[in-house]
Amino acid sequence: MVWIHPVLQFVATLIGLYAMYFGWIRFQASHMGRKVVFPWKPHVKWGTVALGVWAAGSLLGLAVARLAWSSMFITGAHAWVGLLMVPLCAVGYFTGQRMDVVKKRRKLLPLVHGVNNLLLVLLALWQLWTGIGVVRIYLL
Repeated sequence: MVWIHPVLQFVATLIGLYAMYFGWIRFQASHMGRKVVFPWKPHVKWGTVALGVWAAGSLLGLAVARLAWSSMFITGAHAWVGLLMVPLCAVGYFTGQRMDVVKKRRKLLPLVHGVNNLLLVLLALWQLWTGIGVVRIYLL
């Protein structure tokens, strides 16, 4: 049961990187003058999946830690950063939903969305790194 959290979060991070690749295409078109076709629907689909699994996986990680070790924050910064990711996932989801539902030219909302989600990907990669340490200490 303890392995469900790291496996879910690893898969979510791969999906998040995939969605970020599509976001990078959009960034190139918007800010670098490149003529590219933005794969909007796959970006929305995979970005939504990544955000949902990251948020659910973060909360699941706290629950698993509580059940397995009787302490939700035994993993220190790993747990706190995971908890920080939950509201960032909400920001990413709601800004993305707004842009998907109400399509128009914008400047600020895509910037907030992109910076927020880039931060999420970086935090997820950091979580992967610290999570390896958690696995070594507590699961192996």
